[in-house]
Parts: sequence; structure tokens; C-alpha cells
Amino acid sequence: MIPDQSHSKKSMLLAAAESRRYYRVAENNQRRRLTLAEAITAANLRFIESGSISQMAAVLLDASMTVTNSPFGMFYELLPTGSASIQALSLASFDPISEEDCFRTIQYEIRRHGSYEMKRHPSIFFAAVDTGASVVMDSSAHHQWISCPCPICSPLLTRFMGIPLKIATTTVGMLCLANKSSDYLKEDVVELEHYAQTCAMAIGIARAELERKTAMEQLRQAQKMEAIGQLAGGIAHDFNNLLTVINGYSTLLLQKLDPDSQMNKEVEQILNAGERATSLIQQLMTFCRRQLISPQQLNVNSFITSLHKILCRLIGENISLNTNLSNDIGLIKADAGQIEQIIMNLVINARDALEGGGAITIATNNCSPDDDFIRQQSEVPPENFIVISVRDNGMGIPREIINRIFEPFFTTKVQGSGTGLGLATVYGIVKQGSGHIQVLSEVGVGTEFRIYLPQYPDNEQAVTGDIKAHVAGQAVTGLILIVEDDQSVLDLSAITLKSCGFSVLTASTPLDALELFKHHGNRIDLLLSDVVMPVMTGPEMAKIMRASHPDLKIVFMSGYADEQHGITDFPQEVQNLLMKPYNPVELTQIVNGCIGTTPRRFTNGDLS
Repeated sequence: MIPDQSHSKKSMLLAAAESRRYYRVAENNQRRRLTLAEAITAANLRFIESGSISQMAAVLLDASMTVTNSPFGMFYELLPTGSASIQALSLASFDPISEEDCFRTIQYEIRRHGSYEMKRHPSIFFAAVDTGASVVMDSSAHHQWISCPCPICSPLLTRFMGIPLKIATTTVGMLCLANKSSDYLKEDVVELEHYAQTCAMAIGIARAELERKTAMEQLRQAQKMEAIGQLAGGIAHDFNNLLTVINGYSTLLLQKLDPDSQMNKEVEQILNAGERATSLIQQLMTFCRRQLISPQQLNVNSFITSLHKILCRLIGENISLNTNLSNDIGLIKADAGQIEQIIMNLVINARDALEGGGAITIATNNCSPDDDFIRQQSEVPPENFIVISVRDNGMGIPREIINRIFEPFFTTKVQGSGTGLGLATVYGIVKQGSGHIQVLSEVGVGTEFRIYLPQYPDNEQAVTGDIKAHVAGQAVTGLILIVEDDQSVLDLSAITLKSCGFSVLTASTPLDALELFKHHGNRIDLLLSDVVMPVMTGPEMAKIMRASHPDLKIVFMSGYADEQHGITDFPQEVQNLLMKPYNPVELTQIVNGCIGTTPRRFTNGDLS
């Protein structure tokens, strides 16, 4: 009986020990599951607090390393190109792999930029993505996977577990753990596969929320731009009228003064200040996307030279700005403000690619239809082009994103340092001008943007500073009716045209102008009218006049881009729109061109 009692007691002790072991395992598993569940909650809270995917991923990664006792961990999302955007990388100090420079560099870039891009390559770090299933490597099988000689793969991984992050059946990333002191068990894989699915959903929701916030911010930015545009537009008309008077009378005075006199120099300073104010209002309208479009013949070399000082101030002292301008460059016909916007945006873009300093080169040259790039553009007619290139020796543009750089709101800059509209604006302006844009870039070498703009034949007389030079030698006179509600602008226009031999009638309201037209309509050669005026707009008034005199020539004046919609019924006049602030030279030139060589001839005495 004693042996039987001893055996029974031993069995009871074994059963008790097994029960305690079972409960310890169950308790440990429960603790692991609780740690992982709490990590999901903590990660969501971290994202709410910081708005950072990388900080959220760091919480998720740390929890998986804790429950598996892994000293190395990596958490990444897949990019559309197939590369990995590493959001979190954790290294334990006791693991020798923590001393590797490549991993320290990755950690530094994540802290600095929020992620690090790891190019797709044959590596165990992409094994779970390639297979679509979890991958486990123990110390005896590591040679099966470690075959890539790159710095990331070279450090020895003694053990490895890769869990794909999946949403439904789509793999969106990977959770990597390595160098555990013992083998990864099947239970580890099963448990972390469930966890990884939850992580993928949490990251997906956070990413969607981040995109929603970005879209809302873009909407707010657009609304802010619209509000600024409305404010600027509200003052633009009156401000342009003031500048027209300041610049106009300054120009008239310069024509009358001795070039060597002291007063001439003083008036020149007034005119220079007025022209700077004109440039300021144009920049404001450009910022608000409400600038007036005024195509004119431009010599791009002269234009780039005039911008050189401004560009140097923009890029800073640690970057040199060089120019290589062709001597025999042709002319283009474009809006000066838009060409300035192209050059400014490209130079600023180049500056941002030169974080530690470098060089930017602006070059110009002529291009024939035989150029390889031009031949590839099937819609390009057989004509010559002027090429403006902006080149930097910066970081370059990765090949996988070079086709996206002209997309609106696409930017590779850190959040808050770029709108993603600069290159999109450049692309739009170039295409609007029947031009083309080419991008040449190599990572680590630099980037070059080439702008191809149609060459314009040099068949127009250059604008000079002498008003009478535009009518000298020509017998162009006529009777002009000027309608302008701003008395100062009205007086300036009348004085300017009279000084060139034109006869002038003036009216400050459309109703007064219609009354004058009843008496002199059959003798009026040209109507010079503001677009926006009280009671009736200039186009509405012009329609009444044209009804009885279809051959009446018309020039509209405008100081605000949105006013152009009122003259859409006058297609020819749209081409001759005189934009404020204008100077007497521009006024005389456009009037002289519209009246042409067959005017009616009257003197002031004929108007009685």
C-alpha cells in the first residue's frame, strides 16, 4: 500500500505543477495580448496628440518588441513604387547591430523627416512582402536569406520574423523583428499576425485622417487666397488709377525737361518709385492669381538680368547664382509677370534642393525643330523655340516620383514648407503659352528644368521712352472720345493724346458720353473707355454706340483681371485691352495702332 500512496502523491504533485505551468502560460499570454491591445490604444492617442504616423508606428513597434523580447525592430509602409517608407526603427543598446551606421542614419532621417525610404531590393526585409505570408528565420537557416551585400543587409541577423501588414488581402507594409535570444515560436507568429492586421487598419485610418486634414488645410488655404484676392481686387482699381496718374505725369514732365537738369533727375526718381509700386501691385495680383495677362515681346536675357539681384536675395549667401545667356537669343511673346513667376518658382525649387549650399545656373539658347526633345512632341508645329533652363547641383529627383512633380499639391518637402503649387503653376503657364517643359535629373548629381517657349518674330518697333516717337513721320490723327470716371486719369489721357496731335472729347460718365456721341458719333474715330463705371459699364455703353456706328473702333482700359469678362462680346478689343497702370507711351502706341492709316482728320476747332 505504501508504494501506491507514494505514486498517487507524486501524480498529484505533477498535476499541480502542470496546472501552475498552464496558468503561468495562460497568464503570460493574457499579459502579452493586453500589452498589444493597449499599444493600439496608445498609438491612436499618440497620433491624435502629434499628428505623426512615425510616432504612432514607434508605439506599435515597441509593443511587438516587448512581447517577443526582440532587440531589433522595423515598421514600414509600402510606397506605390514598391519601396519601403520606414516609419519606425528601434535598436536595443546591448545588441551589436545597434552600432551599425546605416541603422543610426535611418533613425536620424526618421526623426528629421518622419520617414526613410528604403529602395526595393532582394532582402529578407522584403521577404514577407514578396511571399505575402509571414517569414521566420532561425540561426541555422539565415544563409538562405542573407544574400544582399548592401549596408542594411550586411549586419548579421541571428534570427528574424517578418509579418506582413495587410488590409483585407492587400499587403500595405511589414513588421520586422530580429535577433531574439531564442527562436521565434509558432505562437509568436500567430499572435503577431492578428496584431499586424490591427496595426495595418490603425495606420490606414490615421493615414486617411491625415489626408483629410491635408485636404481641409488646402481648402482653407484656397479660401484664404480667395479672400486675399478679393481684398486686393477691391483696392486694385483705385490703386492702379493712382499709379497711372503718377507715372503718366512723370513721363510727360520728362519729355519737357532738359535731360541734364536737376529737376529731370528728381522727376526720374518719382517715376522710378511709381514703377516700383507698379511692380508691387503686380506681384500682389500674381500671388492672388488675379494678375492681368499682358502678352508682349520680351528679350529673356534682359529680363533675367533685371531679376538677378532679386533672385540672389531669395536664395541666400550660401548658394551662388550663375547665368549663361546666349548672345543671339530671339524674342518671345509672353506676359512678363508669368515669365517672372516661372523663373522665381524654378529658382526657389532649386534653392530648396541645395540644403548645404551649392550653385544654380540660369541659361538661355535658341532651339530649332531638329532638337530631339522637340521632335518627340507630336503636337509641336515646325517652329523655333527659346529655351530657358534652370540647373542646380543638388540632391536630384528620384525616378519614381519625377512624373508626379507637376501634380497640384504634390510635394516632397516637409509639412508646412511647401504648397505643392509651384511646379504645377509653372507647368500651367508654359502649356498656356504653347510651350513645353523638360526635366533632367539624377539623384545625387542635380536637376535641370528646360522651358521651351515659341520664338516670336522681331517685326515690331521697340517701345521707346519718347511719346512723340510713336507718331513722328506718320500722318495719324483723329477724334477720340475718352470715357473715364476717375478725373485724374481722364485729364492725363486727354493731355497725352492732344500732345500727339489727336482731337479729344472727354466724359466722366457713360451717360455724358452717350450724349456727346449723339452729336459727334459720325466723326468719332475711336472710343477709349474704362470697363467698370457707375450706372453702366464700358462694354454696355460701347454696344449702344456700335448699334448706330458698327465701324467704331474701341479701346478698353482696365485695372483688374476680373473686369475682362465684360468685354467678351468684343473679341478684337480683348486683344487691345489697355491695362492700368499704363504710361503715356503705351496709351499713344495702342491708340495710334487702332486708328491706323485711314483716320478722319479734325482739329479742335471742328468740334464746335
